[in-house]
Amino acid sequence: MKTVAIVYKTSSNMNAMNFVKENLEGIFEDYISFFNVHLDIYPENSPLHADAYLVSGDELYEQLKERVDNFSMIIKVERSPDVKALKAISEIPSGSKVLLVNDSYETALDTAYSFYEMGVNHISFVPFDSSLERTGIYDDIEIAVTPNEVALVPSHIKSVINIGYRIVSFDTVVKLKQLLDLGGERLNSNIFRHLHTVVESAGSFYSNFIYDYLKSEMIKKVLDISAFGTILVDALFEPVYANAKAFSIFEVSDKTELDLKKVLPQEVLYSDDVSGAEVTINLNVYILNKYTITLMNENVGYYITLQDKRDVAPMLNSLKEKGYLATYQFKDIIHCSSCMDKVISTAKRMARTDLTVLIRGESGTGKEMVAQSIHNYSSRANYPFIAVNCAALPETLLESELFGYEPGSFTGARSKGKAGLFEQAHMGTIFLDEIGDISPKLQSRLLRTIQEMQVMRIGSDKVINIDVRIIAATNKNLEAEISKGSFRSDLFFRLNVLPLYIPPLRERKEDIPDLLKSFLGTEYQSIRPYERTVMMKYDWPGNIRELKNTAVYYKSLYELPEYLMDVKDSDTYKEELQEEEPEKQCSSEYASSSAPACQPSAGSISRPKHYRMRRLSLTEDELKDNILSLIYDNSAPAHGIGRTLLVQILKNSGINISDGKLREILSVLASEGLIEIGRGRFGTRITEIGIDRIKR
Repeated sequence: MKTVAIVYKTSSNMNAMNFVKENLEGIFEDYISFFNVHLDIYPENSPLHADAYLVSGDELYEQLKERVDNFSMIIKVERSPDVKALKAISEIPSGSKVLLVNDSYETALDTAYSFYEMGVNHISFVPFDSSLERTGIYDDIEIAVTPNEVALVPSHIKSVINIGYRIVSFDTVVKLKQLLDLGGERLNSNIFRHLHTVVESAGSFYSNFIYDYLKSEMIKKVLDISAFGTILVDALFEPVYANAKAFSIFEVSDKTELDLKKVLPQEVLYSDDVSGAEVTINLNVYILNKYTITLMNENVGYYITLQDKRDVAPMLNSLKEKGYLATYQFKDIIHCSSCMDKVISTAKRMARTDLTVLIRGESGTGKEMVAQSIHNYSSRANYPFIAVNCAALPETLLESELFGYEPGSFTGARSKGKAGLFEQAHMGTIFLDEIGDISPKLQSRLLRTIQEMQVMRIGSDKVINIDVRIIAATNKNLEAEISKGSFRSDLFFRLNVLPLYIPPLRERKEDIPDLLKSFLGTEYQSIRPYERTVMMKYDWPGNIRELKNTAVYYKSLYELPEYLMDVKDSDTYKEELQEEEPEKQCSSEYASSSAPACQPSAGSISRPKHYRMRRLSLTEDELKDNILSLIYDNSAPAHGIGRTLLVQILKNSGINISDGKLREILSVLASEGLIEIGRGRFGTRITEIGIDRIKR
């Protein structure tokens, strides 16, 4: 139970003070324990201890400075007449001069103001000051109004209207409830009942209370029947809201007992966004999603959901079997550019809604990766994510796939019919890639589906309600397609609710190094400076997809594709190529004994002398020796050399050799213990016996 101190300057009017206390106790019952404090008899400089403080006047704030730790927990008590008092006042003849008598001039003046604020303007109130009673200024007044202070009314007054003590105002009650974060059906009922007994000048307090109550009840009804534990916390992880399921998970009865810092792992708690993390709470495993709430680009809190892993696992396994599971998350989008930071930040905000998103960008920019990330960041993350390439299927097949069909609808239809992808995506997300390529007929059907959230199977006359989040993507200029008449403008505006543009790689080249590190792994260190220059100068019309293909090519052949070398005439390229040319010749050419050897650089492993080959007609043994030398030049602790690269180097030297012939020679060298042939990246490496053979 909370405790609240009602602070007064003196103890001169105990009846009125006890009335206020009883009034509050009748409203808050066992939610709050109230006690009166009179500063004139309270020990000097002694601190006050309570959860909140109610003060009767403004002058008390100064006197409480040294007595209260948290000044924000102080509320000034406002008091208002009840509805019976207002009825009695309204019956006073218009134009009357009325003496308003209270226990002090200040409280009389305050009471008069409260009537004026309520709209009482047919009479004139005169606040009573006992020190002026003998002056005769009140002698012409015949009517007096008093809140239970009849004994203080001057004796010459003919008509005394006792309106009783003023009750605590509605806004004071609501402020106290909110300050102490109290709730419950019984308390809300008491406050609502009190509302009908008090006369308030500000109708906004009434409206705000009713609206807040309605919203909180709606949220409570929705979230308390949810299978998810739902928690809303501020930026310091202090609970703002928690539903019944969350209380059950943490085994607490009140949100104030929730201490997430003690329960959740640090890496989960202090990450901005978390999706699908497994956490253990009270020996049970839950799937946790955490979403950042921002205001003016500043984190102001977090929305956390928890779902029992035992409930999630069967659903996820089913989605995985069907291939309806999104694998990418925002953290998987490799970048360092500010423009991609903005794209991801915007996409995260879009993910928290159920509105349709239209992702636009060139081919290969990663539109589906962003679409999957939006799905996994949304409340639909544990439901299907179905991707459809609208350009890959003919019109009739795409229609049947999207909307499904009834048995016998067309030749080749399944005997039991088939649910369409929209139906199968129920509660989840459907990703319509290459949306700009669908036919006019399908555009019409899709428009109705988006508008009504209903589908009708081919061959059926019955509509099926669906709950699906739609994300569409295209690399086409849809505005231009609308101008040409090949794309419906009404469909465009239905899709373009939340537009998201992904910039091409040429506009964010600072992302290239990080992307290459991801694609190449340890091989990234093998890229020569001039090769990096080439890749930074290239415009990448195929964007990230093309960059990834280039990385695969480089990992296989240890060189860039020829088409990429169009920038090699640049001055930077020439300078860097000249610096590396001696080493390049040593590693890519093998020779006979008629040319001088390349000298090893300082700190490099000493290699035997190899010479540029003058004769292209070699004996079998000479060919074997030269191939062995090439393997030696390209052997390293982590990898050797592949057959494809060996064939290429031999061709560059004027020797055409088939892959089959090379396999035969390598097999002979391996049987003699001169080389080791591995799989994949291991390649072919020289052995110690092979090195001894070369050095002889």
